[in-house]
Amino acid sequence: MYRYLFILLFLFANANAYKAGFSKDYYDIHDTKAKKAAFIKILLPKIINAQDQILSDRAFIKIFFKKFLFTYSYLSRKDIIRLINLSKKYRVKQMYNENEYLEKIDTIPVALVLAQAAVESAWGGSRFVREGNNLFGEWTWGKKGIIPAGRDENAKHKIRIFESLDDSIARYMLNLNRHYSYKEFRQLRAQNRISGKHFSGL
Repeated sequence: MYRYLFILLFLFANANAYKAGFSKDYYDIHDTKAKKAAFIKILLPKIINAQDQILSDRAFIKIFFKKFLFTYSYLSRKDIIRLINLSKKYRVKQMYNENEYLEKIDTIPVALVLAQAAVESAWGGSRFVREGNNLFGEWTWGKKGIIPAGRDENAKHKIRIFESLDDSIARYMLNLNRHYSYKEFRQLRAQNRISGKHFSGL
């Protein structure tokens, strides 16, 4: 009985490990141009899906405040709960400040996401991608994570493990949309949107 249990655990562990990173077919590509093209083809729809979720959140904010400020229509409990959840997700300090939401809940240029993913992950070949679906080398201080090689003895950080590449992309976008280090990025993006200028990856 223990023998079969061990086999099942082994298969389960390896099945989970196999999910990390790109497919075997991708890693079998050795031509540089073909690999780069495949990298973009794989990540592009995942990026667009993450952008669609952000746009959905942004659309909700606009509708919510239009009802709240102009029509004074009844706001459902469901709407309030979603607003509270978004304020927490994006670390909005003033829950009824529409401008703060709109500055933080916006899309990231696709070219920027692809470029940084390529650089940080060595076109998907890094250990962090293969073992943890981590395209951008994001850190964590939790119990679960990959210990980077050459980490200082006193350091406690690890490389975050994601369930999928999609989760890594979504988290990267959330990081740019709410972390204080990227406030200037968000302000510039908002200025470009107001003036009707294209906000590029460059």
